[in-house]
Amino acid sequence: MKLQGFQPCDYAFAGAITSCAALGSLKSGRQLHSQLIRLGFECSLSAGNALITMYGRCGVVGDARNLFLTMSFVDSVSWNAMIAALGQHGHGVQAVELFEEMLKEGILPDRITFLTVLSACSHAGLVEEGHRYFDAMHDIYGITPGEDHYARMVDLLCRAGKFSDANDMIGKMPFQPGPQIWEAFLAGCRNHGNMELGIQAAERLFEMIPQNDVRKLMRDQGVKKEPACSWVEAENKFHVFMVDDTAHPEVNAVYSYLKQLVLEMRKLGYVPDTRFVLHDMESDQKEHAISTHSEKLAVAFGLLKLPRGATVRVFKNLRICGDCHNAIKYISKVVGREIVVRDGKRFHHFKDGECSCRNYW
Repeated sequence: MKLQGFQPCDYAFAGAITSCAALGSLKSGRQLHSQLIRLGFECSLSAGNALITMYGRCGVVGDARNLFLTMSFVDSVSWNAMIAALGQHGHGVQAVELFEEMLKEGILPDRITFLTVLSACSHAGLVEEGHRYFDAMHDIYGITPGEDHYARMVDLLCRAGKFSDANDMIGKMPFQPGPQIWEAFLAGCRNHGNMELGIQAAERLFEMIPQNDVRKLMRDQGVKKEPACSWVEAENKFHVFMVDDTAHPEVNAVYSYLKQLVLEMRKLGYVPDTRFVLHDMESDQKEHAISTHSEKLAVAFGLLKLPRGATVRVFKNLRICGDCHNAIKYISKVVGREIVVRDGKRFHHFKDGECSCRNYW
């Protein structure tokens, strides 16, 4: 657009900044923010809201909060974006406090606001608060909860191990529970190892979306199961890794470095958790399989390529696996650096052998 001689307006910047948020490209997002200021668009509401989302989605929630606090004007979209950013980073208490501040400012919450605050409660295990806000939707604000709101509540209850309460809520829903509900229930069963209820939830899912019908639909539309991949920005480009990657030109150096890291990690007590290998194979093969997960490769590459002491920010399209979550905690302790991982659900900030989620994810 600029090469064609057109001057980007604030809406164009908002679109470009939103793309940076999707990619997790903090460097490009910061550059666009600087250009925005130079062109005098720093008071733009649309661009400001996009920047809040971008900083949140790129793992620097503090920058998002600073921007939110210094914007000359904010609307409900701004509040929603900031609450969502806090929730994605596991700052559930701060998200709830911000929601309460929003109400004191006289800003009426909408259905999106309640989705963001319920998600924040879910990621932080704030069960009582979640119940209170869910009830307030209809009782105080006249908003009828949709299936997405019920799914957030089921997710909240199942994450907290309250399967009986989740079942009661499903039974009292004013409509037949759809796939969103049973997917949330199934995810909770997986997290808590509840095989019996997990099988029941899976059966309900297959009743709604028969496996053969799904496979046929995917085949007819040329769709394949989304493969797990992770990416990291280094040396002015994105580097994408797949599980058991052999395509990246520097993958051999990555594998060699990972082996060194694992030796140091084992000294601190790390033991690979092969339960997360779904294929039937020998024990040593399982350890190899789990050592080649895409997020481990992306983290190792980032450590190799980014400046000493720099935070490593890795992005993954699917949920991080339990062994990778544990391994990256150990890696952060071995290398003495902060590692941030954004998976398909939320952010994990690893530092000094601990994770910001406190193993509640």
